Amino acid sequence: MTDLLDDAESLLQKLPDAVQRRKLGERLSQAVLALRNAEHQAGRMAALVELARITEFGATAEQRVVLDEMVETACEVGEQLEAAETEETLRAAVYEYEHTLPPAISALDRQLRERWRAVFADKFQPLVGLGQLLSSMNVRNDLGGRLAECGRKGQAALNLGSVADLLKSVRELLSELEMLQAERASEIGDDEVGEFINALAEKRATLAMVTVKVHEWLEAHHALDRLGINPR
Repeated sequence: MTDLLDDAESLLQKLPDAVQRRKLGERLSQAVLALRNAEHQAGRMAALVELARITEFGATAEQRVVLDEMVETACEVGEQLEAAETEETLRAAVYEYEHTLPPAISALDRQLRERWRAVFADKFQPLVGLGQLLSSMNVRNDLGGRLAECGRKGQAALNLGSVADLLKSVRELLSELEMLQAERASEIGDDEVGEFINALAEKRATLAMVTVKVHEWLEAHHALDRLGINPR
């Protein structure tokens, strides 16, 4: 009987720990379910950080706050999940993962898409008009057509839903733009000829910009008869 009581007393002493382990096991199962998309979220965050880098996101205080908030939140949630040893700490970590991290990711996603719109407007949208102009001047190697197509692809990227797809597209577009701009500089130049052609594409060219060198370039490309004069 004494042995039986001793065994019972020992069991009662261990019972709270056993119950706690049971609860932690149940909470762990719930955590596994809640974290089933963790790999996707990690990939999304990595893509956002890389997109921020290549689009030079973070120039303004507002942009830096949004970027820092997502990175800091992700680090904090990761540390909480890694350190969780009790039901309560695991519950708190999972709650942060489900309710604090997603808004931080979404906020950065929105800001980065706005940043891409600004990059498109600055670097890609003008390519369409410039490309069409160069095509009308029969610039060799279809430079005009390729510039215009690059601009149109930049516009199409505005509507990509997946950040992974957006990152892939932006990488390719920036690389293509760099190559085309180098070719444009080689073909047209960055001097007064290039300045005039860019101004012409943007409908801000004036007769004062038609220097001797510009006139010679236009004549060489049989473009003099294609250009008209309209008063402002």
